[in-house]
Amino acid sequence: MAILSVDIGTTGTKAVLFAESGAIITMAYQEYPLVYPKPGWAEVDAEILWAAFRKTVREVAKTHKKEIQALCLSCMGQNIVPVRHDGTAVRNGILAFDNRTSAEEATLREDIGELAYFKIRGNQPNNLFGESKILWLKRNEPDTFRQTWKFMTFGDFIRTRLGFPAIIDYCMASTSLPYDISKGEYSEVIMKEIGVNRGMFSEPVPSDALLGEIGPEAQRELDLPQGVKVVTGGHDAICGVLGAGITDATPQIVADATGTWESMAYIRKKPVLTRQAMETRTGSSCSVLTGTYIVIAALRTCGTIVRWFRDELAVADRMQAGKDKADVYDVMFAPLTFEGGTAFSIPYFAGSAIDPLAKGAFLGLTLGSTRQQMLQSAVEGITHEMKVLVDRLEELSDTPVEVLRAFGGPTKSPKWLQLKADISGKKVEVVQVEEASALGAAILAGVATGIYTSYDEALGAIVKIKAVYSPRPEIHSVYQRQHEIYKQLVAALTPVNQSLYNM
Repeated sequence: MAILSVDIGTTGTKAVLFAESGAIITMAYQEYPLVYPKPGWAEVDAEILWAAFRKTVREVAKTHKKEIQALCLSCMGQNIVPVRHDGTAVRNGILAFDNRTSAEEATLREDIGELAYFKIRGNQPNNLFGESKILWLKRNEPDTFRQTWKFMTFGDFIRTRLGFPAIIDYCMASTSLPYDISKGEYSEVIMKEIGVNRGMFSEPVPSDALLGEIGPEAQRELDLPQGVKVVTGGHDAICGVLGAGITDATPQIVADATGTWESMAYIRKKPVLTRQAMETRTGSSCSVLTGTYIVIAALRTCGTIVRWFRDELAVADRMQAGKDKADVYDVMFAPLTFEGGTAFSIPYFAGSAIDPLAKGAFLGLTLGSTRQQMLQSAVEGITHEMKVLVDRLEELSDTPVEVLRAFGGPTKSPKWLQLKADISGKKVEVVQVEEASALGAAILAGVATGIYTSYDEALGAIVKIKAVYSPRPEIHSVYQRQHEIYKQLVAALTPVNQSLYNM
């Protein structure tokens, strides 16, 4: 028996087949192009996304068809795709980081009130969220709005293609749509503000809801065996937290999810809806485990900065990697020491959670500075911001943070993991399975279909720690002093960024 978990990401879809032990049997990946109609806008064609889903599932089924017992989704959140009654998309889906909706965000902030909105959504008004995108469509594309049966996320859209009614999980509804996280229903206040009704959204259900067997048409199209059971699934980042073994029973552990973004999160029985949480941009949403909430603080850039450095400043490293047939990131990181220094980087290349006007910066450079030193300061800057996020979560918690449990692309770098421990002063654990989001969805499916009798059993059988990094006292002391300077620099640059914006 095996569980097929399909992870629908921003730039590609990955189908991962897991054994009951949590080991990966096989996987398939299909990238797709994004559409940028104007600077700052970002979209994807829902049909291309469905084609990628279909291709990856068929590729996995080609060699392991008889083993597949269940299917579940983990999906990127904060996206919106307007869908007709026949299940086809009216237009491209609008992605999370699309920033066309500043006017709509301001409308929600002014008309509802920042704190009132926060107490409904668990987050401040933001161009990430679906209500801003829906209001933009209403104002700017009235024909699209009139043709829309339901505003879906890509998870709902795919499930309808699998033969199910319009269903969304609580987790995705609360992160992506006008959802009242305390009441567990769509918010009448926000829906009235954007001019929609309850029927224009999918029906919320638990992330581990067993929806039934896949429809016959989809079963044939995906070349799956008959009787495959479909479980709802959830937001990819929040599935990843479960995949790392973090629940409300592990309050001392913070999830460190690193990839395009970096987010720090823990799970609690109640959301944190205080003014302090609002002012520090620490959000709460429904978790994939019913009756629990994820409390999360995030940096909008992480791996993207390292990739930017690779593309713009690491020409020699790329050439060397090609010559040696090596991974370019291994070549880039090889000379780095991570023992502190006097060069600093501010990692706000896409703004910060608290200051959307914030910009990235390098400081302390001299004529003797090398590209390796610049890369080192860039990675240190990202990690200093990680500590800011951890400290922010710790201030809002009644339980001290003892462990950071890391998963995502940068966990391939032992140097970066040791740096996380040295800057944060916390122990860093690395989970064995890299595909934590897909694994989290597989755990949901495994419990829902009875492969595991409980989440405790599933996590005990599946989640394994492959490495532990402890802070080095002498290096941590150096980074403590550096961290104070980092915070001073962030504060000093805030008015500068405002001036740049007003130019």
